[in-house]
This record gives sequence, structure tokens and C-alpha cells, in this order.
Amino acid sequence: MTKTTELLLKDIGLESFFDDASLGYDLREGVLWNPAKTRLCMLSSDFLDGVYKSLVDEAGPAWATIFKSCGRIWGEKVMKRLERECSLVGNVQLNEVPLTVFLGFFREYFVFHGWGLLDLDVSRARETGIVTATLEDSIFGEIIRDEEEFSDPMIAGILAGMLSYVSGQKLDCVQTACISRGEEASRFIITAEPRLKDAEDRVKAGMTHDQLVESV
Repeated sequence: MTKTTELLLKDIGLESFFDDASLGYDLREGVLWNPAKTRLCMLSSDFLDGVYKSLVDEAGPAWATIFKSCGRIWGEKVMKRLERECSLVGNVQLNEVPLTVFLGFFREYFVFHGWGLLDLDVSRARETGIVTATLEDSIFGEIIRDEEEFSDPMIAGILAGMLSYVSGQKLDCVQTACISRGEEASRFIITAEPRLKDAEDRVKAGMTHDQLVESV
């Protein structure tokens, strides 16, 4: 956690979310929980690799659609839970914290859970309704190597679910670049669902991230 983010979260009493010393655990039961007493589930790379391979065996090319759908449901539930947890731990409403604090919290949440280093760019959101995201060190990008699909449909679903819940609108997310294809980071575009119709096909046809941003 950067010093700036740590100070911002400390100001509203949420720094303990990402402090290992604040975690509770029961070695006998194999249970780990955060300061809000929510049980945490730590998934190893081997476990995720096994889930991916099993799903490919069962569903074939549909694995990516299933991952994304699960991610969307998971993302919405995460935000609902975070609202409750922030109220319990910091006595704050997450939707009332300053934007810089929210973005810092969002970033640290991804890092803490081992998903990767996330940067959300909301600079064009008010004017165009578009949010972009960059994810370095994606755990899925390190595990999944698929000839047809990018590696992060689960992350795309999580981002769509989280930001849909926060905004109160039905948003979708499309991945435009992936570290499994030699890129430095995985990249995403999040905006209203109808605007991303056929976006994945355009990316597969060779449209770049910046070109897609301009076209949606």
C-alpha cells in the first residue's frame, strides 16, 4: 500500500481492511476472517488452474462466458458486502467517501486478494460514460493460456458487477489487451451494456484499446 493511500484510508478508519495483523484466524478449523468478521476464501494458483481446465473439459469454448457471468455475480455481491463491512469497521458509507479514497480502496482490495495491481481511470466517465482499467500482474493472466480467448473474463465480470452496483446502472466490461498475449498489462473498458455490443468481436478482429474507446 502506498503511503498516500494508507493515509487516505486511515482518515476514514478503513486501513485495517488491508492489515494482516487485523485478520482473525482459526488454525484448527482452517478459517480466516477480516475485521468485519467476514470469512475469507484464499484460492491458490493451482486451484484456479484446476477450475479452468475442468471447465474447458466440460464446457469447451463457453468457459470464458461462464467465468465472466460468475465474475459479474461475484462483483455485485462483493460491493454489497463491502458496504456493510465499511459501515461496521469504519462507520462510513462507501458511496459517500471521496473519489480518490474510493479508487485507492478499490486498488488495495484487488492487491490484497491477489488479483493483480488495478488502476481505474474515471477521467472521462462524466463526459463520455466510459471507465477504463489497467491490471498488472493479473493472476488469471499468469495461469490461463487460451488460443481463442483472453485470460481475464472473470476479472471483466467482477469489474462489470462492482461498477454496475456502484453506479446503479447496467454496465458491461470488455477486455482489450492481455498479458498472456505479450502485453505489459491487461486492459478493460467499462461502459453501458448496449455500447459494448460486438465489442469483443471487434477486438478479436484487431481493434486496439484506444480505437475501441473512441468507437463506443
